[in-house]
Amino acid sequence: MNKKRVKTLLIVFGILLMIILGYHLYLQYQQDIHLFIDPKTSKARFVKEVQSHGMLSALLLIGLTTMMCAVPGVPTSVVGVISGLSFGPLLGSIINILGNTIGNTIAIYCMSKFKLFDKKEQSNHWIQSITELKHPRIGLMLGYMVPVIPSSVINITAEALKLPLKEILLSIVIGVIPSSILYACGGDTLIQGISKPTIILVIGIIVLISLIVVIYKKEKKKLHL
Repeated sequence: MNKKRVKTLLIVFGILLMIILGYHLYLQYQQDIHLFIDPKTSKARFVKEVQSHGMLSALLLIGLTTMMCAVPGVPTSVVGVISGLSFGPLLGSIINILGNTIGNTIAIYCMSKFKLFDKKEQSNHWIQSITELKHPRIGLMLGYMVPVIPSSVINITAEALKLPLKEILLSIVIGVIPSSILYACGGDTLIQGISKPTIILVIGIIVLISLIVVIYKKEKKKLHL
């Protein structure tokens, strides 16, 4: 079976899993949706209902985020916001981080196992910029942080670099932290407004991104000397 067919089958399988998980998640949030669209529902009642979800909803959110992250071109922002809406900024962030980390790891594994990427794909500007760095894992972290760079491109880079699994996982986890926290904080803010934990988390994200950007620029500067 050629690579194109294998890739298509994996994507179709991923989409089917997303539909199944999405349906079960809908069943979990069906009452919340009805309350949200009912103009007679008080905010207090809606907040109580939407924040009453437990382990099953958390697992479904992690699973759906995983599959949305693993399938190229599918944004995870809406699910990330729902995580924050239901579980708050801290637990919501953890749910998002787990889903994004597992999803990217699965994508890299499939690329490696089934040899899904072609050598011509490695000519991508972002892939070349990262692979040329002395410490490419810094570039990987930044790549996962920047929303405009498709995660599939960064996953191809991670596979092409043949880094140890421990280093790849570390790059993924640190890289997905900012967006995961921002989505969770955004969801929590929709209900609670801007809170102290949200402000602290956002400031932490800004510091983290700034630090990695500075390191990345220094690496690029050394490369061109």
